Amino acid sequence: MMRDRLIHIWQHQRALLAAFVIAALLTLFFAVRMVVFSLYWADPAHRFQPLEPWMPLRYVSRSWQIPPGEIARALSLPPGSSRHLTMEDIARLTGLGLDQIEARLKAMRGSDNDTNGGGIPDGGGGG
Repeated sequence: MMRDRLIHIWQHQRALLAAFVIAALLTLFFAVRMVVFSLYWADPAHRFQPLEPWMPLRYVSRSWQIPPGEIARALSLPPGSSRHLTMEDIARLTGLGLDQIEARLKAMRGSDNDTNGGGIPDGGGGG
């Protein structure tokens, strides 16, 4: 019976059925992508990874949990130029070594929340 309905829809509403199938496939694609990315970034092994030349800025941004714009500003990169740059490209542009870039990232993380007891916000009731 379901097969007959699908044949009927295909014969009379071909564009609508095709649009529905495309929408369903896109939804499935993005759902699977979201689950894969969520599982990948939930793994503690992917957080604060030592810098490697192949790593793009956005990967480092996610791994170190620092927005890409902040990293670009800290490394004095021109606005909009850092979108597809790898750490090797950034090191070449800035004249810094990967260890120096990593030290800047550590300083940024330290100034964010690592210096106050594991991310507990400052500003309340002490002493």
